[in-house]
Amino acid sequence: MGAGKTAVGRRVASRLGWQFVDADRAIESRAGMPIPQIFREKGEIWFRRTEEATIREVVAGEPPGVLALGGGALGAERTRGLLARRAWVAWLHVNPQVAWERVHGSDRPLATDRERFLRRAADREQIYRDAADLAVDAEGPVEEIAARVTAWLLQRSGDRARR
Repeated sequence: MGAGKTAVGRRVASRLGWQFVDADRAIESRAGMPIPQIFREKGEIWFRRTEEATIREVVAGEPPGVLALGGGALGAERTRGLLARRAWVAWLHVNPQVAWERVHGSDRPLATDRERFLRRAADREQIYRDAADLAVDAEGPVEEIAARVTAWLLQRSGDRARR
């Protein structure tokens, strides 16, 4: 949360002419309510199950696209396995304090307590690192980050085509 996944993802998809999907927006659409309301009325467990189903549907589709995952999506082992088999994962790494500065005061349900936010970020870091095919410092300008991810994807796509 707060790494710039949506902003970078939109730019990467635009540069490649691919579809962009924000997993959180897709979940909101499916539920017919915003995420804070989902957490209040349905709970985090319902959210995580719906998140996994949404990700599974998106990555099963063709042609390729760019998917911005929510910060907790990789916490599910089945989701990590699915992504390892079907997708290339770029981790937009940002210092947790920088991420907190970007999101605190928002309506995001998991961005209400600084210490809990920072602990969650520390707990998730190894999961992100292990799942990532590319780690990108995401504290710079969005256009530069998008350019780096796009170049990497183009190379990966070319490598796959040559096999």
